[in-house]
Amino acid sequence: MGAGPAGLAAALSASDRGFDVTVLEGEDVGHALTSWGRTRFFSPLRMNLPARALRLLGGALPGDDALLTGSEMVEGVLRPLAQSPPLAGRVRTRHRVMAIGRAGLSRSDFPGHPLRGERPFRILAETPDGERVFEADIVLDASGVALPNPVGRGGIPAPGEKSLGYGVLRDLGALDRSLESLAGRRVLLVGHGHSAANAILRLAEIGARDDSSRVIWAVRSRNRRPCVEIAGDPLPERRRVSAAANDLAEDPPPFLAVLRRAAVEAIEPAGEGARVSLTAGRVAEVDRVVSLTGYRPDWSFLSELPIEISPVTEGAGRLSRALANVTDCLSPPHVAPRDLESGEPRFYAIGSKSYGRSRAFLLRSGFAQTETILDSLN
Repeated sequence: MGAGPAGLAAALSASDRGFDVTVLEGEDVGHALTSWGRTRFFSPLRMNLPARALRLLGGALPGDDALLTGSEMVEGVLRPLAQSPPLAGRVRTRHRVMAIGRAGLSRSDFPGHPLRGERPFRILAETPDGERVFEADIVLDASGVALPNPVGRGGIPAPGEKSLGYGVLRDLGALDRSLESLAGRRVLLVGHGHSAANAILRLAEIGARDDSSRVIWAVRSRNRRPCVEIAGDPLPERRRVSAAANDLAEDPPPFLAVLRRAAVEAIEPAGEGARVSLTAGRVAEVDRVVSLTGYRPDWSFLSELPIEISPVTEGAGRLSRALANVTDCLSPPHVAPRDLESGEPRFYAIGSKSYGRSRAFLLRSGFAQTETILDSLN
């Protein structure tokens, strides 16, 4: 499931090993990456594809050190990979998986018993030709972390957030598409991760061009430099974005106000904009809210599989325990095949979904873990 970098890499490796592979993708190839807008990967291309894919696509690729945008990755790398001879005809787009179960078994039948592994998976998908059931012996779930976290305090929706609906921008692609319309407007940005760091740099462009623009940046951190900076960071783009965002927070230009230790308590409509109540009695009257507070995986369509899910990261439970002390994506530990098991025989979460809400995921680590899984299946 999923035709992003992790899903296509897994499909390629499985095909090379002689498995009969089908990839089900709910949208188009690499759809999630198109929500990045003009944001670039922090890591160079050579770290974002397995060696087999690099060899297969060869001279058609950008340089090994290229820092691609999400859309560049889709058009220049993922689409050609999906159309390459090993995967041609195997990638089915507009096939949205709605539910997965075991033939003749519910979630409560023989949990943890090898007998479950003797029954095929039944996969209900919504396709361009209507609903269809697929069967599989092995399922690799590379569906990613597509659900945005709510903007409200404590990670739950703020009162009024739902009614604001599309008035909240929740990814960098949506921000890019709306950017010019935000000139001269009042904007509330919530979050202080890398997505928010990219967003404040975009909003600074508008502030520099139109001095009537106003941005309030609400961060949970109390630090003068709220975005995490890693000493000697070997990823120059990550270092640049974090440092530039922190420079703005430490010495805000006239268009910017930074609210620290701030969380959204409630949102209510106010004319064409919103009145946002924040902690410590603070209130912001704004025209648009940009919420970049992280993303989480969707497990809802897997409710008939007894899968172990981490209560902390919402990623794969056993992998989460193996990664408990990892603080940066460039220092992952070695994981054993048992760490990658899900509790359901031959079902595996791979790619960013396996990490859930953890920020320590790196594609290179995901590729290595998928190879460990496939090795264990041969």
